[in-house]
Amino acid sequence: MRDEALFLNGVYEDVLQDILTIQTHLPEQILYLQPYSGERIVHLAENPPSADDSVRLLMSVTDDLAKVRYIGEIVGWDDKRKLGGPKLMWLNRIIYAFQWTEEGVYMHAHDDKRPCVNLLYVRRLKKLSRPFSVDQLINTSTDEPLSTGRTTSGRWVYVVNPTDSWLASWL
Repeated sequence: MRDEALFLNGVYEDVLQDILTIQTHLPEQILYLQPYSGERIVHLAENPPSADDSVRLLMSVTDDLAKVRYIGEIVGWDDKRKLGGPKLMWLNRIIYAFQWTEEGVYMHAHDDKRPCVNLLYVRRLKKLSRPFSVDQLINTSTDEPLSTGRTTSGRWVYVVNPTDSWLASWL
């Protein structure tokens, strides 16, 4: 696992619950997150993660932006603008089968047709039994703790990857 983790601010909890429903029984089953953004997650795009070189994922949910409630691993990344043919067909089939509240791979945000670029391949999702404050995470570009004053969902930030032993106290 890499030294740098990714924090996603304000993920819809129903999407995470769909993934958790499957991955509770099949933790290695890769499922998908689709952040509403037209910007690439640069570090993932330039150095895509894999099952052998994963990136820890930490997430808050839309109704509690100040706390990390879920963790998982990113094991793949795709630029949706480049998806097509059989690969897109199979991704859609997996999403339709396992993430029934999603409508397959979507190319635009549902609310205002903003383009969406990032498709994250996620495994081993867990809901923390004790959420922790986002100010426990350190932004890798500023070496400062994240702010708890976030008021809107969206965006991401690269953070120092917490150790497994530290995270174990929150599981």
